[in-house]
Amino acid sequence: MEGILPFKKDNYLKISTLLICIFSVFALILNLEGSNCIIQINSSPLISYSSNENGEVSNNSDFMNQQAAEEQQEPQLQQQDAQSQETLMQQSYELRKYCFLVTNLYVYSLFGVIIGFIILVLWYIRYKKIWSGKKSGGPTN
Repeated sequence: MEGILPFKKDNYLKISTLLICIFSVFALILNLEGSNCIIQINSSPLISYSSNENGEVSNNSDFMNQQAAEEQQEPQLQQQDAQSQETLMQQSYELRKYCFLVTNLYVYSLFGVIIGFIILVLWYIRYKKIWSGKKSGGPTN
């Protein structure tokens, strides 16, 4: 019985240390990637644009709105603007989807670290009981 007990005790320590190390590395990498995602989303050109009642994309500044209303734009330019805006919207959607995935994986990696610490605490409690029983001269089988 004593030969099996240290093996189980060491497995708790090995598993908890492995979980903590692996998920800590994942959390660090995903945290950096999440920061990059936030920077990319904030620097997205779609942030400074909004659509008006006709579905046309215009800049938020009043001066640009007045100037655009006064000038007649060619249909080809409007079509190019609409296509480029649609492309930007698609890229923005893909970026937000990727960032959502990165954020969720980051949270799950933190859960992995927490589980590793819980297993480490269980190992310590069992280790403490085993060694306190041997030191006090408790019953042996």
